[in-house]
Amino acid sequence: DWLELLQEDIKDKVRDSFLSDAPIFQVSAETGEGFEPLRDYLNRLPRQAGTRKDIGKARLYIDRSFVRPGIGGVVTGTLRGGNLSVGQSVSVWPSMTLGKIRSLQSNNQNVQIAVPGQRTAVSFTGIDKELLVRGGVVSDRLDLSFFKQRPVLALSMELIGEAPVTLVDRRRILLMVGTTEMEGEIRLFNRKEITPGEKGVVFFKPDEPVYCLVGDHYVARLPTPMVTLGGGRVLDHLVHFPRRRQASLYGYLEERLSGGIDDLVSSELQKGVIVASESLLSEADFSKSEVQKAAAGLIREKALGRFEGYLFHVKSLTVACDHFTEAVAKYLENKPHLVGLPWEQLTGLSGYGNETTQALLKYLVAANRMTKTGDKYNLVGRGMSLKGNMKKAHDRIMDMLRNQPYAPPTMSQLAAGGKDYKEAIKYIIDSGEGYKCGPDFIFLSDVWQEIVQFIKMQLGKADTLAVTELRERFGFTRKFVIPILEETDRIRLTRREGDIRVKGDRFESEEFDL
Repeated sequence: DWLELLQEDIKDKVRDSFLSDAPIFQVSAETGEGFEPLRDYLNRLPRQAGTRKDIGKARLYIDRSFVRPGIGGVVTGTLRGGNLSVGQSVSVWPSMTLGKIRSLQSNNQNVQIAVPGQRTAVSFTGIDKELLVRGGVVSDRLDLSFFKQRPVLALSMELIGEAPVTLVDRRRILLMVGTTEMEGEIRLFNRKEITPGEKGVVFFKPDEPVYCLVGDHYVARLPTPMVTLGGGRVLDHLVHFPRRRQASLYGYLEERLSGGIDDLVSSELQKGVIVASESLLSEADFSKSEVQKAAAGLIREKALGRFEGYLFHVKSLTVACDHFTEAVAKYLENKPHLVGLPWEQLTGLSGYGNETTQALLKYLVAANRMTKTGDKYNLVGRGMSLKGNMKKAHDRIMDMLRNQPYAPPTMSQLAAGGKDYKEAIKYIIDSGEGYKCGPDFIFLSDVWQEIVQFIKMQLGKADTLAVTELRERFGFTRKFVIPILEETDRIRLTRREGDIRVKGDRFESEEFDL
């Protein structure tokens, strides 16, 4: 009866944990009774355990570091995520130093290749032994700057029922990932506290950056006294603690609590909207093939879409494109003279980084919602116009250019009238009414075409062009001839050879035909 009560007590203790279905064995140290079934069970476990995954992201968390005579610095640990081989280039965290593997040992045997799950000893060339410390990591990823630049970790957190404290903002905890141990401060997501036995999402800012992947398991403890609080998974890497008013931007983290790869892929694209397929979840504990397989399934379900080399979340991209085009329209509403905006300026309107903004612009052009002229992007159906003082400045400049077509005023002379004149000059260039020749001059577009066609005709007849030919044809002084020929060299219509010009690489381009 006493043993049955004890078994029931154990079942109560492990209920709702990963041990809830584990068998319980009754053994006697005095008589030896019960050890045979336990021995048989333990012997079966290795056959039941699957092999460790090779996801192409090798990491060895260092648990020992020492110096061996004739070899130098040596580290040991359990390899995970991928293979390491002799002669392979690796990086060492946290110093991010690069080196090569000199030798590998597993089970006290020299090996050429170590595989995931093996206890492995590694020696190096090119890495000082002082940089090999317990808690560090040996990685086949050579650029680890991502993890330095995004030190704040979003974590799923489950407090054990026996946790001695309630988690609140600014609580300091000790995070344990692999052999890495790092103290830091937490912030809670969408709640004021997490009590023992509860789950939630927290943001953890370590005192020093931690190298871990999305999906890694961790254990959380109090720094002092050293008691376990709970644990969970790494959900994301962030640049800084989110502000409370930005909480809605991090709703995707709750979708990741399941730990499933479909939810992870979907939430990553909700966050990033449109992401290069090759780089999707490169900082997660899944292989590229697993990620692509999950994405393909979500595409079939029409939750995701594919555009050129990008993947996108259908609903999130629709919302992002609508907000982006609305922001562009609002910005251009009082600037009707602009032909469009360069992508660098549009980045500030999109609310995303450079890479995402450029991908959005490609998509919007392909979807016929925006147009691209030169380096400027504009909304489809939006024209250009001038009003008031800017229109007067435009007309005045055009009159000056028409009155002196082959000897126009300099840009500084044209812009001397002030801001309206500067904007009018930009409008003339962007609208194609004028052509900017070097830093100092604008020619009327039909005048510039006349110059270009003359140069093409001369080179077509004689294969060479002299400065004097331009002077004789148009009456140019040296002040204009030199900038004109430098511009035709720049656009590769011509190429300079000594004092003459010959055909450039793009002489036959249709761009220069009328």
